[in-house]
Amino acid sequence: MLQRVIYPHERPAPSIDSVESRPAVLIVDDDPATCGALADRLAADGVSSASVHDGITAIQTAITLRPQLIVLDLGLPELSGDQVFERLQADHRTRYTPVVFLTGSSRRDDKVRHLLAGGDDYVTKPFDLDELAARVQTALRRLRTLGGLNPLSGLPGNTAIYEEMTARLRAGERFACLYLDIDNFKSFNDRYGFTRGDTLIGELAEAIFGAVAEAADDAFLGHIGGDDFVVLCRVEEAKAIAEEVVARFAVRSRQLHDAGDIAAGGYEAPDRRGLRTRWGLSSVSVGIALSDARAFPTAAALAQAAAEMKTVAKRQSAGRVAVDRRRRSEHTRVEAHFRRS
Repeated sequence: MLQRVIYPHERPAPSIDSVESRPAVLIVDDDPATCGALADRLAADGVSSASVHDGITAIQTAITLRPQLIVLDLGLPELSGDQVFERLQADHRTRYTPVVFLTGSSRRDDKVRHLLAGGDDYVTKPFDLDELAARVQTALRRLRTLGGLNPLSGLPGNTAIYEEMTARLRAGERFACLYLDIDNFKSFNDRYGFTRGDTLIGELAEAIFGAVAEAADDAFLGHIGGDDFVVLCRVEEAKAIAEEVVARFAVRSRQLHDAGDIAAGGYEAPDRRGLRTRWGLSSVSVGIALSDARAFPTAAALAQAAAEMKTVAKRQSAGRVAVDRRRRSEHTRVEAHFRRS
């Protein structure tokens, strides 16, 4: 069972300004000259980059900057490239970031092993700079074509979520689907502006990362878009994860409200009809649906059930969790909304 732990001084999620200035590529190589040459070549193609030269710094920088792609040398000081990759894969904040390996080994079995481990590409040294830059461009283009990672959270989007849910359902896996979003997010945007609204979405992502950190390694995180997120996890961990997200977000989101609003416990902003309405401080609601091949034969059906329970949670009170405990022999309302872009 997960233990509920709140860290008031957790590192804030990056602001939208830092999101826009994040490098597309993180270059990790112990040779500064190699890093500089590749950075210059990528810059000529309009690709921004940052460089680090050891494994420990690589992990810290990847978590902080959330690049779209990592070029990772396997021969690094302090931590090897393999150790860096293992730690990146173990952290939900960096698990989904594509990696292009650089290595001096030309052995076929090494290449196959690293590609099967999750590498996006494998380039042997000495390499042609133009070819490596082209491979980076291809990887970035493939990432964009597949919907990429959300720039606010670094998490995969609808296509990857749908594929992951479908694969688990077809395998007959028993799992929970958590559907999360921020309560009254539009009113927050109206009150504080979209820049702070994007930062609030980042804070929800950080709350999810923190809550899932103690969960099983097979948990999957996705960002549908806007303030909507999905977590797939073991049934026995679902409610504890949801409650931990709610608690962590309540702490993290306070820093984004003005002091006067915090003291008053809320603020006034127009509702969807333009009427001035009193809103509470930001909270998150979570709907949970449990996989059932008969009730939910498709990913869309399961996601729809979780979304319905999220609506139930919102009706209960701010920052609540609702679990779908219905047992239906048929589920005919299979909505296409989950696949929308």
